[in-house]
Amino acid sequence: MPEKILGLDISHDAITAVQVEGGLKGYQILACKRIAVKGDEGLDNALTELFDQQDFRSDVYLASIPSEHVSFRNLRMPFKDTKKIRQTLPFEVETMVPFPIDDLVIDFTIHERSERSDILAVSVRKALISGYLEHLQSHSIDPDVLDIRCVPTVSLLLKQEETPDNGLFLDLGERQSTMVLFLKRRVASIRSFSLNAPTFGSTTRGDHTETPTRKQAESWFESFCTMVQNTIHSIGCQNDRDIQLETVFFTGVGALYGETAEWLTRFLGVPAKEIDLSKDRKINMGESVVRAWDPVLMDNALALSLRNGKQGQGFNFRKDEFAIKKRGFWLQKEFRRAMVFIGVILCLLMVDIGVDYHFLRERYKMLDQRVTEVFSQTFPDVKRIVDPLQQMRVKVNEVKTSAISIPGTNSTNKVLDLLKDISDRIPKSLDIKVSRMVIDQETVRVSGKTDTFNTVDSIKSGLESSRYFSGVTISSANLDRTGKRVQFEIKLQRKK
Repeated sequence: MPEKILGLDISHDAITAVQVEGGLKGYQILACKRIAVKGDEGLDNALTELFDQQDFRSDVYLASIPSEHVSFRNLRMPFKDTKKIRQTLPFEVETMVPFPIDDLVIDFTIHERSERSDILAVSVRKALISGYLEHLQSHSIDPDVLDIRCVPTVSLLLKQEETPDNGLFLDLGERQSTMVLFLKRRVASIRSFSLNAPTFGSTTRGDHTETPTRKQAESWFESFCTMVQNTIHSIGCQNDRDIQLETVFFTGVGALYGETAEWLTRFLGVPAKEIDLSKDRKINMGESVVRAWDPVLMDNALALSLRNGKQGQGFNFRKDEFAIKKRGFWLQKEFRRAMVFIGVILCLLMVDIGVDYHFLRERYKMLDQRVTEVFSQTFPDVKRIVDPLQQMRVKVNEVKTSAISIPGTNSTNKVLDLLKDISDRIPKSLDIKVSRMVIDQETVRVSGKTDTFNTVDSIKSGLESSRYFSGVTISSANLDRTGKRVQFEIKLQRKK
């Protein structure tokens, strides 16, 4: 049974919801909505407005929190075992953060593994996780995953074949912008920038109220790109590597400005491309969703709703004391669904086996009838057919035995053996046409036409090594009447 999945992308400015339903052919986007977050009670008010305007109740909820609340550390661990890294990571992080380690939720991802492991460690205060969960649970939302904004989007991009190995993802917000660096198709670093952007306009394309001047926007992009370049340079120095980007992907309200791609390309020196995850052929949407859809505002929530809740790249702060506690009713519901699904599969399997058996039985009957027909055509003198296959074997053995009576043959030296030996020793690549062959007790004479005298010599050389002949002689070799072909006769002296 298809499940409805809701992705809730939470930022300082807005909460964006995208609901999808999975099927055998991909995903169907059922609904989408973006609500602005304003004031201290903005998140609660936005969630109330979100569910009042549209029915977003789903089977699975996935949420993300703003990256500016998360502390990121690039670390190198002296071993590659995931279990050891998980055990020792808190002690490494404790010396780098201004909070007691017991007050933090820590997660990590490995972006390069050898004898040592390069990891990206993330930590966030438990009080903040608790606060977000209280807000969500007060609206009957208990997310299976609590990830970091933009990470699911990058993970989805990295699954696409056309995505380069090394690149950059930028989410351009009005108050906060996020940078995700990926190297060797792994998330290697995440940084958040607090840089108030000029008002890019409203949250829909085409409304250019309060749009900044070209000079203001260009100046902001230049400052932002300088910060990004400095950050990448710093990351490269810390890890003793020269980071060479291949592509910059971008989204967010900053992409609403028409020249965003041009400026990012110019100031970063790398081709910039706006993303649109909804163009994937496995993602479909109805006309009502198409009218409300804007990829730069919805892509992060869409990527979150398509995120695998149990596997794949990404982070999840629903762990330790915040881990999901499955209720008995939920387990019973899932068990019933599984039993129905298994029952349907078993029924289909039984039908498939029955159909296969029927067609195989008909095919066996047809083949048996065909064997009988071939036997009757080959041995018309046999009137009583009981087991055509066995009777045919007996007849073939009789034919083989009768070959001994042919002049010049015996049980170990048959005409068929001579013919096969001659055929095997004349290369298939030679241009030769045999017109006559005479076999008697002492000799074999082969006559025919070929292209050159050298070919005649090649035939003679190939036959001289045969164990059936004591001598090979070219009896004649002359040009035919056309002057283009060579007529020949070769005499082979049989061994006694």
